[in-house]
Amino acid sequence: MAIPILTFAMDVRDATPMIVGPAIVTNVFQIIETRRARLRYIEIAPMMVGLIVGTFCGALIAVSVDPNVMVGILGFVILAFVAFSFSGFMPSVPQNGRGTMGLAAGTGTGLIGGMTGVFGPVLAIYTLALKMPKDAFVWAMGVLLLLASTGLGISYASLGAFPLWVLIASFGAMLPSYAGIVAGTRLRKIVSERLFRNVVLCILGIIALKHVASSFGII
Repeated sequence: MAIPILTFAMDVRDATPMIVGPAIVTNVFQIIETRRARLRYIEIAPMMVGLIVGTFCGALIAVSVDPNVMVGILGFVILAFVAFSFSGFMPSVPQNGRGTMGLAAGTGTGLIGGMTGVFGPVLAIYTLALKMPKDAFVWAMGVLLLLASTGLGISYASLGAFPLWVLIASFGAMLPSYAGIVAGTRLRKIVSERLFRNVVLCILGIIALKHVASSFGII
């Protein structure tokens, strides 16, 4: 949610590295919460390698293209995820070739995430297709997104695209992010997961349409 909302008020190239601090806090929380279901790191190693490479390449592209193009890409990525989520289609990844497919999925996720700051949707589609237990899925997503967000920060900093004010704002957002994930954990016990998910997806879809329209100069 953070990146699409932030881009209403600031350049996408500033909004993207700004999520580094909050992403670190929330994913560390997720990893600790599900540590008993952790997998062997070798099982997600191909995705980890792909994420590192793809994230740097994506950040390299992001700092050199028109921000309007970035906003359009962000909109299309979110729209694709919303459509996939509502379709109910669930892909499956065969055991054979998971190393190669994991590397490709990690690289693709990193490339898109490095450009837009949005790693979760693309990564979740592939990780869900592995059909792992729920807590193991949450743990794996936490580890992969922690790696991705850390790599994003390092990539933007190495390219000189992580201004001091963005760094300060990113770390300043850590406490609200922690409060948000704790509140969300409690809210999950009160509100229907399906209802909450559908509301969030609808909001994301509306924001994504606005971004796509803006990139084409329609609005």
